[in-house]
Amino acid sequence: MMDVSCIQPHQTIAPIVSQGIDRKSFLALAATALAGAALWRPAHAATATMRLAAPQRAWDKVEFTYPGAEQSFPGIAVRLPQAAGGGLCAVCSICPHMGCIFGYETDYEDVGSMIGIRLSHPVFHCACHGSTYDPLRIDNVIHGPTPRRPWLFTVHEDAADMIVTGIEAGAGEIK
Repeated sequence: MMDVSCIQPHQTIAPIVSQGIDRKSFLALAATALAGAALWRPAHAATATMRLAAPQRAWDKVEFTYPGAEQSFPGIAVRLPQAAGGGLCAVCSICPHMGCIFGYETDYEDVGSMIGIRLSHPVFHCACHGSTYDPLRIDNVIHGPTPRRPWLFTVHEDAADMIVTGIEAGAGEIK
């Protein structure tokens, strides 16, 4: 019997019928396949909310992977100091420049000497091309060829946990 998954768009079902499957069985098989496809969802589509332990002290981080509908997104959440308003800065660690994964650098003096800027606190830094982002002023790119700031996660806190409920539209799209 012919494998129906190998039918090319320009072929008809006539060869299939002549190879042992009648038209009624073929249509039933096709209807079942279409119904299954309509019900299928990617494994991550149902996972829209994540609960994990939030970083507790100033400049502490938590790394995580957010299961998006189409792909997973690596993330870093940093506890900001109370002097800067506190709270969390949660970013997707895919660099908007070329798609490298960047890190959270607590050796900010070393990063500062590499990029030629005096830094006073930890930063997000992409070792591929030097793009550097300030968690305190995430909309400002400190250095590098990146066209924009990192994509942001939607987060809120519940006791000692952080709840991640989404990611900014266009996350991971490198243009």
